[in-house]
Amino acid sequence: MSIFAKRFCLLITFILGLFGLSACGFQPVYKKNTETGYSSNQALQTIRISPLPDRPGQILHNMLRDRMNPLGQPRKPLYVLKAIIEETEKDLAVRLDNTASRTNLTIAVKYSLVSLASNNIVFSSIARSTNSFDKLDDPYANLVAEDTARSRVLRQVADDMALQLGTYFNKLQ
Repeated sequence: MSIFAKRFCLLITFILGLFGLSACGFQPVYKKNTETGYSSNQALQTIRISPLPDRPGQILHNMLRDRMNPLGQPRKPLYVLKAIIEETEKDLAVRLDNTASRTNLTIAVKYSLVSLASNNIVFSSIARSTNSFDKLDDPYANLVAEDTARSRVLRQVADDMALQLGTYFNKLQ
């Protein structure tokens, strides 16, 4: 087969792949509805995020606000986001002196979206992420490694929550 024929076959395959992708119902999450001009991004801005306890809760609250309401809490919210954070640590590797050398940090957030109009839960889910860190002999290094792992996990959880909520609002349109 000549080089021209191979390239032609690749081009045809690519074009057919694009048609297949458009037929699967794929839509960008933040795309505006052509009929209403409304996007799921605008719907995310109608959510008031309830305060979360402890430092991980404060970090998650700020990350969610940055993703959903970058201008601050809405003045006239339509929804309230309530969440419960569960954090677990599990030792993975153990040294000869029976101390842990690597730890998994898992954070699971159970959350629900409550409509203020009806006071009913309209959406609920769980966002979970895991990250690991090394435990060293230096207590300060352990503290920094754990905080860094916690920040990475919370960032992933916040991204997942915003995406799940955006998908929920996208399906409503």
